[in-house]
Amino acid sequence: MNTLRFQVLGPLRGHRGARELATGSPQQQAMLAALLLLPGRTASSAELIDALWGDAPPSRARSILRTYAWRLRQVLEPEEDTAGAGAGTLVSLAGGYRLVMAGGDETATVAAEVARVDADQAEWWASKADLEQTAGRPEQARELLSRAVDLWYGVPLAGVPGPFAERQRRRFAELRLSLVERRIALDVALGRGESCVPELRALSDEHPLRERLYALLMKALSQSGRQAEALATFGAARRLLIGQLGVEPGAELRSLHAEVLGGAHPAIRRATPVDGVREAAPGMKPMQLPPAEPDFVGRAALVERLGAELAAAERTPPTVLALAGMGGVGKSTLALHVAHRARSDFPDGQLYADLRGTGGAPVPPQAVLEDFLVALGVPAEEVPEGTAARASSFRERLEGRRVLVVLDDAANAAQVRPLLPGVIGCAVVVTSRARLVALPKTAQVWVDVFDDAEALGLLARVAGPERPQTEPDAARALVGACGRLPLAVRIVAARLAARPAWTVASLAGRLADERVRLRELRIGELAVAPAFEVGYQQLTEAQRTAFRRLGVVEAAEIGLAAAAAVVGLPSGEAEAVLESLVDVAMVESPGEGRYRHHSLLRDFAQTGVGTGISAEESAEERVGARQRLLGFLLEGACAAFEVAVPGDPIRESLGPGVGSASGSGPGFVFGSSADARQWARTEMGTVAGLAGRIAAEAESHAALVPGAIDLLIAMSPFGAGPWAPKTSVAVRDLGRAAELVGDGRARGRAWFLAGNVALAAGRLDEAERFGRRALGVCRAEQDLVIVRQVLNDLGVIAHARGAYEEAAELFGEAVELARKLGHRTGETASLLNMAVSRLRAGRAAEVLADCDAMLAEGAGADAGAQTLYVSGLALVALDRPGPAAERFEAAAADWSAQGVVDRAARARFQQAKALHTAGAHDQAREHAHAALAGFEAEGRTADQRAVRLLLEELDEVRATVQDR
Repeated sequence: MNTLRFQVLGPLRGHRGARELATGSPQQQAMLAALLLLPGRTASSAELIDALWGDAPPSRARSILRTYAWRLRQVLEPEEDTAGAGAGTLVSLAGGYRLVMAGGDETATVAAEVARVDADQAEWWASKADLEQTAGRPEQARELLSRAVDLWYGVPLAGVPGPFAERQRRRFAELRLSLVERRIALDVALGRGESCVPELRALSDEHPLRERLYALLMKALSQSGRQAEALATFGAARRLLIGQLGVEPGAELRSLHAEVLGGAHPAIRRATPVDGVREAAPGMKPMQLPPAEPDFVGRAALVERLGAELAAAERTPPTVLALAGMGGVGKSTLALHVAHRARSDFPDGQLYADLRGTGGAPVPPQAVLEDFLVALGVPAEEVPEGTAARASSFRERLEGRRVLVVLDDAANAAQVRPLLPGVIGCAVVVTSRARLVALPKTAQVWVDVFDDAEALGLLARVAGPERPQTEPDAARALVGACGRLPLAVRIVAARLAARPAWTVASLAGRLADERVRLRELRIGELAVAPAFEVGYQQLTEAQRTAFRRLGVVEAAEIGLAAAAAVVGLPSGEAEAVLESLVDVAMVESPGEGRYRHHSLLRDFAQTGVGTGISAEESAEERVGARQRLLGFLLEGACAAFEVAVPGDPIRESLGPGVGSASGSGPGFVFGSSADARQWARTEMGTVAGLAGRIAAEAESHAALVPGAIDLLIAMSPFGAGPWAPKTSVAVRDLGRAAELVGDGRARGRAWFLAGNVALAAGRLDEAERFGRRALGVCRAEQDLVIVRQVLNDLGVIAHARGAYEEAAELFGEAVELARKLGHRTGETASLLNMAVSRLRAGRAAEVLADCDAMLAEGAGADAGAQTLYVSGLALVALDRPGPAAERFEAAAADWSAQGVVDRAARARFQQAKALHTAGAHDQAREHAHAALAGFEAEGRTADQRAVRLLLEELDEVRATVQDR
């Protein structure tokens, strides 16, 4: 047989047939263990990263996973697989991996499948033992449990690192102890108690707070005629429990104690179908859990973690798991799924209450306690009055029992606190929108939206797997429009299932317009907007105003200072109200002092529907908030521009009159160009979003269009980075908006920006078209600072096309205009550009001499780096690649120190080419990868293509060397 088998109940081992597999490094074993033990042997990359590294993953975590996956495939695939049985053992899925071990045999039985992993085999035998015991065959049940225990051969996953492996070790330790307990319970019930006494004494010493072991030991001793020792066992257990936990022994131990005192032999009886391993305490057994969602998907790591916490409830103080998150994120669904999975751990019943915390009338604890007491067997007429009395009676009724309590939609900790059992063996799962920070709890879990794989999984489960499979891009767009909010994804999936003729793309198109998106997210009784409305109605007036105003921001997140400008409050007051919105899950905080709306909550805030204000008031509020944000950002961008490009006269022409919109700004002061660049990079997403929104709503935002254009000019020295595509669209739209509002100066600047963006992307024809258009308009408007920059850009375009004489002429015009404007740094930049054109025209020696003279005279940091760069190009042209590489390295170091990522990347690229020419291919590869990373960070696609071509050449060189 060529079957794969794995053992995890000791050091991780794998076999294919009789051959043991090399499972690799401890970290690689951690990845394999996660794939073996997660549901379906499937895991997303995010789940694997969490499994291996938890909250501190390395920066290259996904790359490391791919490496481990490649190595595991080499190990897991058969060496000779002519029949194809091993093909696809480790399968790459969208965003993750799946371990397939059926060897191509789709008819394999469940028993054969579970036998492939010893932990699955142990749990399988345990479940079969349950069936045998229920059928009245205790001997067979006892044998199955014994076989399951014998599968352990050491510490499970010994030496395997990571939080997942540690959780599994705890789970397997609990599983083994539970199996041993059940096997001993059957031995005692079958009259073999005397032989169990030594094992029970050792186990009770090892687990001194586990009452079940003392109960079994008392039964075994009593069965052996050792009543005095049984009574002494009870006394020792009682002293220990009181001393360490402050609690009396549970009902089972107290009942056994009374029986032994009365002369009875409580363990002398045969096991029957109702004599399970766990014996319920007297009273009714409530089973109140509502049905779980049959199509639950995702959250595998979280489900496993919560399940492990509940499984440990038997030996710990009361377990309280608090699940918090925004409306529609699936807290209740997750809580019920976890609760149903844990039912066997709570044989005395499950209680459930909908606390209606987000409604207008939360259920008082006193009413919930009445329902719980009746469910536990208290006659309605005997339920005491008052919350305190009912809470006390509730705890008394749960003494000695193992009951799970699910409290859904809690308003606050005060509503929940009287409902906590307070006894060992019981557990509580509570859901709420706000974090219940004042509640004593075992774990506080923030339930986030789905990742892409989970959202697509729910879409496929509800709508049918063929829908996302046939339209994968549209499916991703659809769940993206839903913000991956589980409720929204379920609604669109249900709509697709109910409308077979609809395509995924058509529904995605309907959701593309955020103004109607929430109206589309509704089917039957399911709707997203009402889930948001109930949360909004609970806010104070200050919170509502801040929530609505923050909704105007089109950015992934926003800093506190910018948010304060948006909401129109001083920084301290703004932080207080925003943090209060975070507490009630109406705003998210991805980092300290950073805030954002979920995309659908932003839609809710922007539309004004359900917020209680008129359309006119909503529109006025949007314009005011955006004006304040524009003023804040323009003030900061101008200060950053002045530090990054000192002396540039463009600075004096930016944003006249907009400062009045910013109110009392924060007074930006940047200590260095690196500080200025960091601020610009942090705010670029907010800038791109705001500019795009002003352009899209130009009719109502006409007064803001010139300021938005100036804002993008002020940010231009820092690069758009990952926001380049969004910025490009915003620039074009602002050009059209400037025409719409009839502002010639703004129109010329917008075309300049459009040409600049096209040039950065390598679209030369488009860049020249916009540049020529900008040149004409800006000359007519006497906007000379922009004319100089446009001339320089047109020179760059001509140079890129090989028209070096034309380029030198354009650069010369830019130099003359810079001198008239007193723009020293602009003059130097254009002079260097002109030198490069002369270089390409074959005058390398002249250029090198000029650059060396400039370096000897001394220049500013940026000009010095640029001069080093140009002199490196001259040295390359003179066939001196070694010295050229040194100049490029110095230029890259200077630009990196200034935080100028794109120019540093360009210098690294030229250094790599020079080293390649010099025969230093390995060094060239290293610097090429560094250049590629910089260009990717800046979104410079044309430069990325050039670097990849160089890397292909280097790969060919390596292959040639290896073939020799």
